[in-house]
Amino acid sequence: MDSMHASVSASVIRGSTVSRRVTTGSGLLAVACVLGLVEAAMPGLPLAPWLRLGLSNIAVVVALAVADGATAAAVSLGRVVIVGLATGTLGTPVGLIAIAGAMASLGVMWALSNRGDVFSLVGWSAAGSAAHVLAQLLVAGSLMGSWSLMALAPVSVLIALPLGALTGLLARTVVSRLIER
Repeated sequence: MDSMHASVSASVIRGSTVSRRVTTGSGLLAVACVLGLVEAAMPGLPLAPWLRLGLSNIAVVVALAVADGATAAAVSLGRVVIVGLATGTLGTPVGLIAIAGAMASLGVMWALSNRGDVFSLVGWSAAGSAAHVLAQLLVAGSLMGSWSLMALAPVSVLIALPLGALTGLLARTVVSRLIER
């Protein structure tokens, strides 16, 4: 899988023109925003209404696989800002929690992506999903002045891991299609 990451990075983005990098990043940002808005309109999960599927992270994982950390950061944080503006959560505690989750997820996925062939896109995404949930709980607890929310951490991580793996599988499918082109 990571040999696929290396080949797609080399053939799709790295070493290409700046305009191609900007175009790819912009397209992935648009996809992330649309998926984020769709997800914001959906009800929460039945067993854990505070969790979301994380579909917009497909674009972040793809950006990390086909471009670089800077492009993935632009897609991830750009999505939080644009969706936050569209939903009215930017500048609110919800927006701060979203930014913390996005930064934690991106940081973990970037670190794992730089470990060579040790982790696949699915592994990056699953770990990023768990980091996202934990960061959000930590920031929410800090804002509330109570750490009782951390009681949700075990069940949240147990749900986040397979959801993140699903996101990673979907991202891997997108990346494999990019290789075929």
